[in-house]
Order: sequence, then structure tokens, then C-alpha cells
Amino acid sequence: MDIYLTFDVESHSFESNTENDSVNTRIENDAIPRILDALDKFNAKATFFTTAVFADKSPKTIEYIISGGHEVGCHGFNHKDFYDTLNLNDQIDTIKKSKSIVESISKIQVVSFRAPALRINKNTIVALEKNNFKFDSSVSSQRFDGPFTSGAVGKLNWIFAPRKPYKMANGSPFKKGNSNITEVPISALLWPFIGTHLRLSPKTTLFMMKLLMRESKSTNKPLVFLIHPQEMLSFQKGKNLKKANIFSGKIRHHLKLKNLGDSCFNYFLTILDICKKNNINFKRIKDIQI
Repeated sequence: MDIYLTFDVESHSFESNTENDSVNTRIENDAIPRILDALDKFNAKATFFTTAVFADKSPKTIEYIISGGHEVGCHGFNHKDFYDTLNLNDQIDTIKKSKSIVESISKIQVVSFRAPALRINKNTIVALEKNNFKFDSSVSSQRFDGPFTSGAVGKLNWIFAPRKPYKMANGSPFKKGNSNITEVPISALLWPFIGTHLRLSPKTTLFMMKLLMRESKSTNKPLVFLIHPQEMLSFQKGKNLKKANIFSGKIRHHLKLKNLGDSCFNYFLTILDICKKNNINFKRIKDIQI
């Protein structure tokens, strides 16, 4: 049984719900060191999807990640680019620019991609192929967020996406096909296996993890967990919250502030401990074989 621990590394502030450079420093000095220390204690490897903007402003974080034997993936240029709204040429150019920056800082070939807000379309597959990526992890099979996520209409396709890693179809990232891109879906059973929902309801998420482990034993489907380093930092309710609609903005913002900091870190340690007790193998996205 395998698990892919994945981190989305970006400059997003839970206080203002915007990109904020001050978050970079906190992630570099506080969140990343404690995360890497925990992974080392559990002899666990992980994949860190970083935006080009973050990597450029915090090269030490990239150095720390690589020194720990972990994978550096690409999370786009910044967290404002939604690939399902970009045409093919814009996607090719943006992904090319993003990959070039991350590779110039990491000094290694980057082969794994995850889109900001997990928003992709059929053009993303071509753009990834053109830029020599091999893996994507932007689909969350059988996950349902309703109106509480950006790009909610497009994400309804997740309900019917394959649960196990698969080669994407050239005409759709949500179907099996013959493209060169292997999709490694983020685990879900309507309720997603991610840090946000772990903080919202630890009992529900840990119970679902047990169900996912049973599924893995019977089907050999790996577990894929998503979390953000800044979830392990403390934030306060933002006074200058960027205006947004009531569902994907204000309510979502309120929910995302729950159990940040030490509480989230302790829940993360619980995930690692469960994996250790059940002899689950920790893998990096680039290690997957189908």
C-alpha cells in the first residue's frame, strides 16, 4: 500500500485571502523546517508543488526540500492563474515560464504538475506535453465541493473520473486515454483527503482514510493526500478580506481558518503515524508506475 504526500507551496495568506509575500518568510522559517523534520522522523518522502513566484522569492525552501530527498513539482506561475480559463497558447507559455523558473532554482528536471485551485481543461494536457511534463495531480476523483470551490462547474467532472492513476485522454483530463501525461488523482470519497477538510473535521477525515486504506488493499489504488505548509501556521480573521461571493469567498474563508497552526501540524503527525503503523509506503509523484 502506497501513499503520496503532496504539499502545495504558495504565497497565499489565510488572513486576507490574497497572495502575500510575508507568508513566504513564515513558510521558509517556520512551516517547512517542522514539516521536513517530521517527514525525516517517519522516513517519509513527499512531493512539494511550488509556484514559480514562491520559488523565486524563497530559493532556500527549494534547497531544503531537495536536501531532504523530496520531489519539487510545479504549481504554476502564481496562484492567480486558472488554467481552465486560458487558451492553449497561453497555457503553453505560462507553464513554460513557470517550469523554467522552478528548474533554474532547483537545478533539477521538474516532471510533475498541479494546477492552482486544481483548475484544468483539455488544453492543459497538450500544454504539459509540450513542456515535457510526465505527471499531473490536479484531479480529485469522486470529490464534491459544490459551490464552495472556485471553478465548481468544471470540477463536477471529478465525480466520474477514474480513481486509480491513469493516462489522460487527449480530449479530456477526466478520462483515460493515450496522452503522455499520467494523472495521479487526489484521494476522495465525496469528502476530499486534504488538509482543509482534515482541519474542518478530523474524525470524518481519519475515518475516510481508513476506508481509503481498505480500498487500497483490495484494488492497489494509492492514497494521495494534499496539504499546504501555511496551514501549519497561525492566522487571524482578515480585516481586509478581498471581496468575493458568499460561497467561495466569505464562508470558504471562515472555514479555512479553523484549526490552523499547531492543531493542523498535530493532525498531520496523526496521518504519518497511521501510515507507519499500517506499513504504508511513502512515495513521490515521480516514482509512480502504471
